[in-house]
Amino acid sequence: MKVTARLLIFFWGILCGGLLVLATGVLFLRYAPLLLLVDEPVTQADIAVVLGGGGGSRLHKGLALYKGQLVDHLVLVDKTKQDWAAMLQRLCPNYVVEGKITILEGSRNTFTDAELAEAYCRAHNIKNMLVVTDPYHTRRAALIFKEQFAENNVQVRVVSSGEFGNRLTPQDQWWQDENTLKTVWAELSKIFIILLRKYEFCSH
Repeated sequence: MKVTARLLIFFWGILCGGLLVLATGVLFLRYAPLLLLVDEPVTQADIAVVLGGGGGSRLHKGLALYKGQLVDHLVLVDKTKQDWAAMLQRLCPNYVVEGKITILEGSRNTFTDAELAEAYCRAHNIKNMLVVTDPYHTRRAALIFKEQFAENNVQVRVVSSGEFGNRLTPQDQWWQDENTLKTVWAELSKIFIILLRKYEFCSH
């Protein structure tokens, strides 16, 4: 009888553990995109750093911040100035000429975006900045930029453009859309690698 009772307890434990893992997996699957989202309070800042890409949504947000007098200047980051040309021509053709926008070239990824922004901030005595990117990129951008500026006296806040483009929002059944699914898993994987490298660095 004791052996039977132990076996029942053992199998019951396995069953409960399996159900817990399953439930955790389902919850993670449903709400995983929320882990990617950062949208910090927008306060007055010296500049808004608008990251490349986004099909215009990031620049739209940056312009809204400038027109709302929340930032004094826009700094656009991408591989080359030409990458911004079409959007600038369409949305604000005179802003570059008038000195309201600066374009930083040389971007290869979000890490180099942060390095370029840091160099600009040092050269222009910037004390606070808003980083503008699209929703699913905000968490990774926050990790990278805040690490880059950790030893500076520059306050960094990451602001979402609020536009999901051709991707579904976390409130939708996002896992049924291939493009959204790829984006979410790619961002989660990159964030995991960043956190793992940071842990390995700190543990030495």
